[in-house]
Amino acid sequence: MNINSNYQKIILLGLGFFMLLMLMAVFHENGILNAYRFEQEQVKMKEENDALRRQNILLQKNIRALKSDPYAIEKIAREKLNLAKPGDQVYRIVTTQTKLPSNKKP
Repeated sequence: MNINSNYQKIILLGLGFFMLLMLMAVFHENGILNAYRFEQEQVKMKEENDALRRQNILLQKNIRALKSDPYAIEKIAREKLNLAKPGDQVYRIVTTQTKLPSNKKP
């Protein structure tokens, strides 16, 4: 056997092993693609958590206001429950749909 042939076999075997390692590093269940996907999912979840924290803070402020501020309670009663104080005059605006005359010529 030729010495060059042995070196070629060793080099091909080494390249094959390297390619196998690269494929496993990229496509394995713990590979680079999954790591990138998990990182993107983590960023999305952190953004959702931040949004939920802001919403919780806002809701806690509303709860405190409703527990201690009579004007906040009155505002909710008037706006959401359509309640009025005794002696208040309530006006309802009713909208109707009117048909526009058509431009048809007889």
